[in-house]
Amino acid sequence: MGIRLIAVDLDGTLLNSAKDLTDYTINILKKAAKKGVHIVPSTGRSASGIPDKIANLPFVRYALTLNGAMVVNMRTNKKIHQCVYSREEAVKLWDFIQKFDALPDCAIDGELYMERKIFIKLPNYTQTPERIALMRQTRKETDNIRNLLLQNNAESAKMNLLFADSKKRMKAKQELLQIPFIEVSSSLPQNLELNRKGGNKGNGLLALANYLGLKREELMACGDSDNDYSMIEVAGLGVAMKNASEELKNIADAVTLSNDEDGVAYAIKKWVLN
Repeated sequence: MGIRLIAVDLDGTLLNSAKDLTDYTINILKKAAKKGVHIVPSTGRSASGIPDKIANLPFVRYALTLNGAMVVNMRTNKKIHQCVYSREEAVKLWDFIQKFDALPDCAIDGELYMERKIFIKLPNYTQTPERIALMRQTRKETDNIRNLLLQNNAESAKMNLLFADSKKRMKAKQELLQIPFIEVSSSLPQNLELNRKGGNKGNGLLALANYLGLKREELMACGDSDNDYSMIEVAGLGVAMKNASEELKNIADAVTLSNDEDGVAYAIKKWVLN
């Protein structure tokens, strides 16, 4: 029984530092797909925020989005699994996080939204022009997120906070960890990602595996950050990147090369194609 599904984080994992996917890695992904292996992007981004170079690969059918809180069929837009806040929880949390010296955004109905007044502040929060451009590509602008959350059918799966000060980020994290209905993770040194309790990549991966009739030992996961912890832990083969946090490396089954060395391709060649 071999690996039949590979869940792969994007930023810092599948994508290199230039936010690109190399032709070499694409070729290795194709070879795995030809063996019948599912290639599943697993990201904090929304489905629409997955780069076209990945989303348009013909063998990429499923994706774990918003940190696994929403698992979707990329071809039909069907939701296979979701873990979302109640409207009351979402509004309560949104109101609470306004106290922090941070820039917030929010996932609503599968899309990430940021208020126009927040976009203007991005340069003041140590964001590079490249990072600002990426955030504009992956987030929709709106005037008032709270009003969106109050709409009857609105479903929120995730909120983000972007900090300029690491001490303020740590203090906020300690406060947020006291809220019983959320779980806190991060994908960058400056951010905090707030999902509904249970909304993580590990649970998303297991839900997709169940949907596809796969066993845990048939799952491989590759990641580099705190928000990858749960899927590295539950996969039959959890692989940390060389550039991953030490905490992630400590719980991984194996460590591959860095994202700038085609580390995902190296892992697939070693543990799947061979």
